[in-house]
Amino acid sequence: MYLAAPNSAGSFFGAVGAGGLAVFLTIVLIFGVIGKGKVKLKTWQAGVVALAAGSAYTAAGKIWSHAETVVQQGWTGLGVGNSGGAFGDIQIGGASLALAGLMLFAPLNPARAAALCMIAAMTWPAAGDGSIWAVPGQLTAALFTMFGV
Repeated sequence: MYLAAPNSAGSFFGAVGAGGLAVFLTIVLIFGVIGKGKVKLKTWQAGVVALAAGSAYTAAGKIWSHAETVVQQGWTGLGVGNSGGAFGDIQIGGASLALAGLMLFAPLNPARAAALCMIAAMTWPAAGDGSIWAVPGQLTAALFTMFGV
């Protein structure tokens, strides 16, 4: 998945690139969640920024792909995708559903919401393009493309 056309120099922000976007969103998350900067993110804001950051990490690749690798290894360690896992037969759709349940019902603060949504941003696309879980990533990519990022 690519977030920007190679030639986006005529856009409002100029050529940013997925790596530049990943750096920016990481800065927003760090200072917005910690709250030591000028703006403190609320729980839902931290979640939205983390979803966008996770999508940017996936698109940027290189060093940013390490977070996605850790998430994938975590799911593998829990037996997701194997019928013989510790929790029984949990596939990626079931894991995605569990993440959505946590987002909706668990008591979250901005840091927990950011971590959970970052994991979701890297898990949901693995469910496949035809699934409902691909929609947030596709929406994020479309919004970034509209702004030429």
